[in-house]
Amino acid sequence: MSGDVCMLKNRSLSFFVATLASVLMLNGCWKKKETAVQPVQKPHVTVERAAYKTYTERFNFPARVDAVNSVVLKARVAGFLKDRLFEEGDIVKKGQMLFALEREPFEAKVAEAAANLAKAEADAKNAKLNYERALELRKTGNISQSTVDTREAQNNVAKGAVLQAKAALNLAKLDLSYTNVKAPFTGKIGLSDYSVGEYLPANSTLATIVSYDPMYVMFSVSEREFLKMQSTGALKADGDDMAISLVMGDSSVYRYSGRLDFTDVVVDNYTDTVKMRAEFPNPAKQLVAGQFVSVLMEYESPVEKIVISQAALMSSAVSKNVYVVNAQNKVVNRIVTVGTEQGKNIVILDGLEAGDRVIVNGLQKVRPGVEVVVDAPAVKTEAAQKADKPAAEKPKAKKHVLRKRTQSKPVASSANAKK
Repeated sequence: MSGDVCMLKNRSLSFFVATLASVLMLNGCWKKKETAVQPVQKPHVTVERAAYKTYTERFNFPARVDAVNSVVLKARVAGFLKDRLFEEGDIVKKGQMLFALEREPFEAKVAEAAANLAKAEADAKNAKLNYERALELRKTGNISQSTVDTREAQNNVAKGAVLQAKAALNLAKLDLSYTNVKAPFTGKIGLSDYSVGEYLPANSTLATIVSYDPMYVMFSVSEREFLKMQSTGALKADGDDMAISLVMGDSSVYRYSGRLDFTDVVVDNYTDTVKMRAEFPNPAKQLVAGQFVSVLMEYESPVEKIVISQAALMSSAVSKNVYVVNAQNKVVNRIVTVGTEQGKNIVILDGLEAGDRVIVNGLQKVRPGVEVVVDAPAVKTEAAQKADKPAAEKPKAKKHVLRKRTQSKPVASSANAKK
């Protein structure tokens, strides 16, 4: 009996072990099957081929309009303002009377100085006669030599008094002329700081005059951009190949072109920039001193360089780089030297060759050495190249393209979700 019980226990234990082993084997096979079903997916990217393109070198700088001539009129003598002979904001001509101060006190000083001069001249004449008599009397021994010396000194003092009186008269006349304040050049005059009848202290501000045609435009260029302009020939002495234009605050282009007429001889130690100045005609008085504008410098001789989309460019603290897909569809990092921006594109001076496949979409999903799947054709169509023009040329067309792209993405994602 006990033998039968032991036999049954052994059979039950064997059955349990066999069942457990079968379950474990099936579980392992199932896991292997699941692992085999999930292949490693390669990231998908969009590329464009680096290609040589002909473009015009452009430089754009913020700038400020400044008058060629600007002066703050000052009262050079103290007195009461008798008359103001202009309308504020008018164009005044060179030599035009602007302010008149009361002249009577200054005319009296001129008369006083003239009288002092007449007295000094009379005293000088008398001193001269006394000295000449002394010389004659000395010849006969009727006066001493010391008396002659005294008469000579008196004569010289009288001559000095005449010169002093003449200087005082000239100064009085000069002060009298300062009662008439005239325009030093043709320009536009601003607000008057004093009204008729007010007392003007000496050196008080009366008004400001600025010239209006031509006008200066002042701007600063970083040392890096300055070197780039030198390398492209933008700073040649003749400047015939450089077109300079202004972009106004409302994004409109000023109708007259200018010329570069000054480049500073030093680099500012604090800002690391070089000051430059251009001159623009202003016959319509559209430009106003102090106005903020943008200077657009275009090098008229076209050049040919590799140009890529700015979307492909990545920046770090030490360099700029792009991701390139090689012949094995693997990502390669390239450090590049960039030039100027051309709308949505940027010029590459070094680091790429024509035909390189540059990643423009999907950069966040890849890293160097990763194998990728290229979704887009490598060569752009002519329509796509036209879409890369600056936003200022075709703003509506660009907005339309962007709307189409944003609408197409959700559709693709929903389709994938359904799958």
